[in-house]
Amino acid sequence: MVEKNEEIHLSIIPEENPVRSFSSPIQAINELFYLALVRGNFEKDKNTLLKKYQEQLKRTYSYIEKSSQKLEELRNSPPPSQLADVIMANLHEFQGGKLEAELLDFYTGENILVKLKPKQKPQDHAALLYRKSKNRKLEWEQLDKTIAAKINQAIRFESKIKELNAIEDFRALKNYKKPHGEDKVLQKDSVVLPFKTFEFEGFPIWVGKYASSNDDMLRDYTKKDDIWLHARMVAGSHVLIKTSGLKSIPISVLETAASLAAFYSKNKNESLAPVIHTEAKYVRKVKGSPPGSVMVEKEKVLMVIPKGPEDIFGKGD
Repeated sequence: MVEKNEEIHLSIIPEENPVRSFSSPIQAINELFYLALVRGNFEKDKNTLLKKYQEQLKRTYSYIEKSSQKLEELRNSPPPSQLADVIMANLHEFQGGKLEAELLDFYTGENILVKLKPKQKPQDHAALLYRKSKNRKLEWEQLDKTIAAKINQAIRFESKIKELNAIEDFRALKNYKKPHGEDKVLQKDSVVLPFKTFEFEGFPIWVGKYASSNDDMLRDYTKKDDIWLHARMVAGSHVLIKTSGLKSIPISVLETAASLAAFYSKNKNESLAPVIHTEAKYVRKVKGSPPGSVMVEKEKVLMVIPKGPEDIFGKGD
C-alpha cells in the first residue's frame, strides 16, 4: 500500500516508503476500502468547514472595504450643518412662502440652490440638517468601532483557517470542533438548523422557525453578548443578532432585526409594532415552561414597521 498525490493505492511491485505491506490481497483490499472511506469522509468534512470559514472571511473583508469607503466619504464630505448655517443666515430669502432660493455658501464661496418641500419652513429644514450632522458623527464613531471589530473577526477566521489546514485526521478534527461551539452553524447544513439565517451590514441575524426551535436556538447557538429580540406581548419568533463580541451595533442593524421580529409574530399586519430587545445573557428559560417561553430582564422597546425578508433583502429565505 502506497500513497501518491494524497491518494492511497495498492501495488504488486516494490515501492519506496510503503504505507503498509500485506501477504493477503483480501486483507489489502479491505484495508484500502477502509482508508479510502475514512480519509474521503475526513477530507470532505474538513474541506466543507474550511470553505465556510473562507466564505465568512471573504464577507468580512468585503464589509471592511465597503465600510472603510463609507467612513472615508463621511470624513471628506462637508457636514450637513454647514448647509444649515447657510440657510439660517438667509431666512429672509424665503419670505412670502418661497420654496427655493439661490444662496451664497460662505464656506465654499459658491452659489447653491436650496429647495424646500411644500409647506416646509426653512428653519425646519435647517433643524433637520443639524440632526443629520449630529447623527453622522454618531455613525462615524459607530463605523470606526464596527470596522475595528470586523478586523479582529477577520484575524480570528485567518487563525482558524491556518489551524484547520494543519489538521490531518478525524480525531484531531473532532477535537478541534469541540471548543469551537460558536461555529455550530457553519458545521451543519443550513436545512437542519432550527432558525432562518440572514445577514445585514455584515451582521448575521437568526430567526427561530417555530416555538421549540426558539428554545434550541437559545440553548445551543447563543452567546451571552448576542442581542435577543421578540415582538412585545404577542407570540412570535425569537430573533438573534450575532455581535461577534462587539459592544454596540449600528442602529440600522437593530431596526432591521426588530422589523423581522415584528414580521414573524402576531403583529405581522400592524402598521407599527413594539419589539423588545436585550442582551441574550438576560434571557433565560424557566424549567417546565411551554416551548418558546422565556423570562426577560433589562429589555428595551423599539417601535418598528414589520418587514419580511423580501422587503429588506429582496428575497426570502
